Amino acid sequence: MALSVQSRQVGDITVLTCRGRIAEGGESAQLETQVADLLPHGPWIVLNMAEVSFLDSSGLGLLVKLLARGRRAGGGLRLCALPPRVAEILKMTRLHTTLPSYATEADAITAFYEHDAPGDTRDLPAEILCVDSSTDVLAYVRVLLRQAGYGVMTAANIYDAVILLRVNAPGLVIASADVLALEGTGTAAAFRELAARLGVIELETGFSGDDAGDAGHRLLERVAKVLGPPATSVRPDA
Repeated sequence: MALSVQSRQVGDITVLTCRGRIAEGGESAQLETQVADLLPHGPWIVLNMAEVSFLDSSGLGLLVKLLARGRRAGGGLRLCALPPRVAEILKMTRLHTTLPSYATEADAITAFYEHDAPGDTRDLPAEILCVDSSTDVLAYVRVLLRQAGYGVMTAANIYDAVILLRVNAPGLVIASADVLALEGTGTAAAFRELAARLGVIELETGFSGDDAGDAGHRLLERVAKVLGPPATSVRPDA
């Protein structure tokens, strides 16, 4: 099975779900190119390996190379959900001590905040968590708040939001009405419980369709009322 890679953002961390073969040739080249494109924008990467069916020596070498590149970029690489054969290969080659691996995505994401591997030195601070199903809305709000001087992380679903709330403890949650109304599952209950301990701002109905300047100005005013003015006018990582 040829390799396919799906990407999603969890805060500043990119989770890549790999399905198929990581092997010499096109499969390895595809993964290498995708990671190389990500590193300038966010060097913290989790590879979900649950559906990797084959790993050859070239693919293993690529993982080591990607780890080194991530660390040089100020971030790192985590593996998670290793199939038994992949885990066995890492132990046989003694690379299990070099390539950090975790049982679940949540464990791997949490590890970035705990700095449990040498070489990963940059903090991932954020005062604000924004949750919305629209990646376009998240992109706009992230840039808007960072340009204003706030630290912000984003999540497109409440599963990822709960992970970020547990490991980063922001001071404010911004979420759409649909997200705040979710209930009926353990994840929804956990999100509501964690968010209730913080300041919560509900995005205005029609936020995504309003004039961007006006909508952004109103949101910044509401954020400032909860958190106060930012420490700096423009964050260097905006």
